[in-house]
Order: sequence, then structure tokens, then C-alpha cells
Amino acid sequence: MALRAQGQLCLRATEIRTSDGKKKPKSQTIAEVVINRLPRESLPVRRTSLLLSLSSFALLAACGGGEEAGFNPFDYLSPFAPPAPVSISVLTRGLDFSASIIADTAVLLATTRYRNTNVTIAWLQQNFDADIPDVATQDPIRTSGAAFAHAAGLSGARQYIAVSDEHISGSHETISGRVLLLSNGDPSDSQGIPNEHGTAVASVAAGNSSSFVGIAPEATILFGTWGDQDLANLGLYARANGAVAWNNSWGYLGLGADQAGFDAAFNNGAPQSAAYLASLDEYASEGVVVFSVSNDNLRDATLMDALPYLRPSLEAGWIATANGVPTFTGGSITDVHLLSNSCWQAARWCLVADGTWFAATGGGADYAPTTGSSFAAPQVSGALALLAQAFPTLSPHDLRVRLLASAADDFFSADDTIELADGFSKGYSVIYGHGFLDIEAALRPIGGTVMALSEGRTVSTDAPVLRTGSAFGNALETGLSGTDVAVQDALSAGFSMSADALTAGAFPGPQAAKLLARSLRGNLSAERLATPSALSDPFAAFTGPVLAMTANDRGTAAAVLFPEGSKGSAGVTVSQALTDGPVRVDLGVKVARDDGQLTSLDRDNAALMASVTLGVTQHLGNNAFVAMSGEVGVTDLGGATAFGDTGSARFDAVKLTVGRSDFLAKGDRISLGIGLPVAIASGQTVLDLPVVREGASAFDRVALDLAPDERQIDLDLTYQAELGDGLEFKLSLIQSENFGNRTGEQDTSGALAFAFRF
Repeated sequence: MALRAQGQLCLRATEIRTSDGKKKPKSQTIAEVVINRLPRESLPVRRTSLLLSLSSFALLAACGGGEEAGFNPFDYLSPFAPPAPVSISVLTRGLDFSASIIADTAVLLATTRYRNTNVTIAWLQQNFDADIPDVATQDPIRTSGAAFAHAAGLSGARQYIAVSDEHISGSHETISGRVLLLSNGDPSDSQGIPNEHGTAVASVAAGNSSSFVGIAPEATILFGTWGDQDLANLGLYARANGAVAWNNSWGYLGLGADQAGFDAAFNNGAPQSAAYLASLDEYASEGVVVFSVSNDNLRDATLMDALPYLRPSLEAGWIATANGVPTFTGGSITDVHLLSNSCWQAARWCLVADGTWFAATGGGADYAPTTGSSFAAPQVSGALALLAQAFPTLSPHDLRVRLLASAADDFFSADDTIELADGFSKGYSVIYGHGFLDIEAALRPIGGTVMALSEGRTVSTDAPVLRTGSAFGNALETGLSGTDVAVQDALSAGFSMSADALTAGAFPGPQAAKLLARSLRGNLSAERLATPSALSDPFAAFTGPVLAMTANDRGTAAAVLFPEGSKGSAGVTVSQALTDGPVRVDLGVKVARDDGQLTSLDRDNAALMASVTLGVTQHLGNNAFVAMSGEVGVTDLGGATAFGDTGSARFDAVKLTVGRSDFLAKGDRISLGIGLPVAIASGQTVLDLPVVREGASAFDRVALDLAPDERQIDLDLTYQAELGDGLEFKLSLIQSENFGNRTGEQDTSGALAFAFRF
């Protein structure tokens, strides 16, 4: 027969009745419902599959989900308290997603078997809803994040997905050999039309062939038909076999999310109905029941997708799934056009997925385009199988929380929030539930990450834990490179992280500001005319004002470094000069506190430093001189860090300077210098870290050398002169190789200072 459409035809409301008139699939293939809407030659199905009686259809003129005038989301929010937040178990085997997975995902998506899961937006617009945006993305294997999971090596292997449906053809190439059949319905209806709805559902959840791939392509299907006793039996069978999900792409005709609907389904006096409810209770106590929402554009949820609204004990093991086509802008979902009912009373446990597929039909290698919430639900079921493989120590309830928590939700404003896990809340919409399915986000860390310490505490790893001073260079990063540590996200799922992310060495800013500040704080005239001395700048490695004092005999000198702010550097040094003709030897001691930027393992802690200094100055005649200085000391590394006591380390510095007065004009001075500024020379620290090896973590003591691989080398030039009466001029230039004690880093800086005294 031919079906004639008048006006706008929306076929997602199709009802396919069973012999008992109670249940319906919630989607249909194009072969089942579209006649005279597409050229017949475009349909990859047999002619016999195009015959369907008019009595099998209930057509609606309205299309699209969404809000209507006078809509009040609070009318649909559950009156019951949500279940207690999940306390997720700690994972011992982590996942490490490298950047190459993005490229690997793109390669997979370009293959025929991945492209064959898609249909076109034009097909959907023509046959289901003309209002679907032209810019929408119809690519469910990608938009769900399943392709990313496959590129990461996940397939749902050794996981079970229970499927309740009318009939399944286990011989279809996508699922052949991976179906455990508990019960099955008729392969065709009373008019000879094939019943392949269950085959298509199973292919989306776990299909795998040379021309097709589903969400969890190596998962095993536990199948049962949908009589009440068959449903009850499958629930018990699924729990006994540890099925992570129980997929249901059907619903009761005309039964709403109210007491009357509940009584009609379960309090009807039939022992099979009571057994089915008991089976739901038992399975949902450990596994996750997945129900598709209605394909009708209703103003309420239906009984089964919203059953926890009436029976709150089921919520922790329940997900409702709607069908929608997403629009991506800049890599993010900015709109979802619903092709099914909204979430309504099921919003607190609801997700949206793209239920439009080129799915399996028949018993061999046939496929047909299809859409409906029936094919959104098995995406969620398959996603749970992928997560179960990825996080083997997490329960199905834990995995359900990850899917809800990670769903893309930037395209709507939340109507309410729910605490999904201890300390973790998420907003949800009455229309879209928690948002659009995002398996990739569920596989990545959700929220902030923390690392367990050996004494039982945890430390946040959202930012480096050890922010070392410049004297270390990249020593800790290098030492931790190649070591992976176990971290947990906000839902306590475990991941491996490269340990070098625990530390970040200081990258000192350009030295120009430091040169200028030093020039302007001092007395340029006194500095230019002073007798050259190797220890004339005892706090060159620090910032802050310095007060220098010299005894009358010119032999004893002292200097004080004053802090800038409450955490600024401070210090004091005393030196004694020994003079023998043109040679001057200065011996000194110095005690200082850095501001965390120099010898501290953690910049939040100031490091204490104690050192001895030696300077030798040789006057050469013609107002020329050469000076050499050295410093050797120890530092406490800033004391204890998040990892405990750090010990101590030795640091040193050395510099050689040559210069001359009266170089270009009487009274001027020029000097050239080369030096190694303060850096750690030797020392070790030991960190107790949860090291990951072969997929398991255990605390191990990791010893780290603190000395940088390459030292900073400074070449500097200074020229000073009096330009006029009281007007002083100073030019400072410096070129640093391995700047910040980091191999290959460079800095070139300069400062020009003028000072006028009157």
C-alpha cells in the first residue's frame, strides 16, 4: 500500500503494536515508515519490507521537542529527594590519553565502516523534521565520543549489555557470535513484516563488521523478548552475568508517569508484572537500566523512562535517553534539536544522544537508515560498556554518574542541580536532562584531580605541586620525566599522569627591570668612584634595596638586604678585606632568606641560605683592574613541602670582571664580566609518589638530583660617566645563556639610568 501524507508528516510518533497491544518500539527504520517520501531505489532494503498496514501508525502533525508558551520547569522536577551521592571507589589502573589519539580518531572516522553509521541532515529534514538546522552535525559515532574511545583502544570487550526487545536476528554480521539468547519473539509480524527492531538496537550498542561499527563493538548482547515474565527473567540473568546495562527501547502505550500508569503496569494482579518490577528493583540495585523516552512530542514523560519519579529507589540505577541532533560550533555543542519527547519528569537521570543511524536490519548484511530514541538508548548502554572496560574497579552506578556528570551542557540553562557524587553537583534541564552524551569527556578526568600522599592526605594536581626557584632550572622536571603517577578526578576515578607535571621551575622574567632598579636605588656617583672590589655587589642574585656600610679603616664592610613586602628577600653579609699592595682579598659570610624564587623547592616557602664568600681584586695600573668572586653555601630548600621534608643542598656562584676607569673620559668607568650566578651545585631530595607501573600504582621513593643540567652563563657590560655637574649616567647590558639554568634559554636585557643630584 501507499501512505499519503497531508501537510507536515512527522513519523517519529509511529506506534508499532505487539500482539498484546501493550508495548511499542520507540523508533523505526526508513524501510518501515517512509513510503513515497524517498525514491525507492535509494532504499537498501527488499521490496517486501515496504509493506505495512495503516493500522500500525499513529501520526502526529506536531514536530520537535522543546518549551512551549507558559512552560514552567518546576512542574516537572521530581518531588523526591535524589539518591545519596555516590562515593566512587579508587581506581588502581589508569588511562593515559596521548595527543596522538585525536589524530587516530580522525583516521578511524575516515574509514568506510565508521562513515556507514551516518545518514544525512537532508534525509532527516525531508522525512522527519524540516526544522532541523542545516548546520547540524549528523555523525553519532563521532558526536557521542565513541570514535575517540575506540582510538584509545576501548571496545567493550568482556562486557555484557542486556537488551529487551521484540526479536533479534543473531545471525546478522554485526552481532553474529556475540548474542546470548534467553528468549526471542517472532521474526515477523502477523502480516509478514520483519521484526528487526531488536537487531538494529543491538547493532548500535555493539555492532561490529567490515562495513559497520557500533558504540561497544566487542561487547556481548544478552537478549530477551518483552513479555513480562521474559523481562523479569532477563533482569535476573543480566544481574547474574554482571551486565553493565539493561537496554530498553520500548514503552507501555498510554501509561504516564503517575500512579494510574504504575498500577496498570505493575499492580494489575498479574504475578508476571510483579515479578518484572521485582526484577527491575534487583537489577537496578547494581546495574544501570537504560530506557528510551517516547518519540511522541508529549508534555510529560512516560511510565518507564520516568519510573524512578514514582519509585525513587530505582534512580541510582536508571538513565532515560532522548533523541536529538546536535549542532557544533568551534568544537562545542551550541544547540540540540530534539526529535523525541523531552526528558520532563525523568530529567534528573536523563541524557540526549543522536539516535539517527544506518543500522542493521535482517539476518545477514542488510542495513537501513533509522532514527528514534530507540537508537539513542543503546548508545548510552554501549557507552557504559566502554567505561566499564576503561574503569574496571568502578561499579555500574559509578559509571552512570560519570556519564551524567560529563554530558555536554553548555547549550542550555539549568533548571535545577543534583549532587551526583560527594561534593560534585551538576545542573540539569527539564528538556535536555544532563545534556548530550559525551563518552570522551567521561573517559577524561572530570573536575579537578588530586594525588594521594603516602601519609594518607591528598594534594591537588590541577597545578604544579612543586614550583621550584630558578637555582634548580629544570632539574626536577627532568628527574621526574618518564615516571607516571596515579591521580584521581573529582569523581575519584583513577588516571595516570606524567610526574613531571607535579613540578614547574621558575622562568625568571627579563632582567631589564632588575638592572634598572639596582641602578636607581644606588648612589651612581659613589659607585663609579668607589675602589673596585670583587664583593661590591653581595646581593646580586636578589631584588630589593641594599644598605652598604664600610668601616673607617676600609677593611670591614657590611650590607643589609631589605625585603620588599612581607615575603620579600632579606639578608645580611659581613666581610673583611686583606690588602697586600695592589691585591685585595675579601672574606665574608652571608645569611639570607630568598622570596621563594631562588633556592626554594616550593615558591610558597622562603628558603634560608648561608654561605661564605671570597673575592680577589688585582689593580693592574692605568686605572685597570681584574676581580674574581666566588660563593659557596647551603640552603634548606624552603623546608618541608607537600611531600614532607626536603633535606638541604649546596649552591655556588662565581664571577670574573675586568674593568678600567678613565676609559673614554676622566672619571668614567667601564667593566666587562662573565659569571655563573647562584645555582644548586649538588643535592638530592626524595619524593614518595604513587608510581604507576603496568597499570597498577604503588608508593615508591623517587630520588631526584637537584642540580640543573646546564648552568646559566652571564656576559655583562657596564659603563658609567658623569655627563654634567651632578648628572650621572649608567648603561647596563647583559646576555644570558641557559637563562634560568634551563638549557637553550636566552635573555638579552639592558637598562639606561640617569640620576641628578643637587
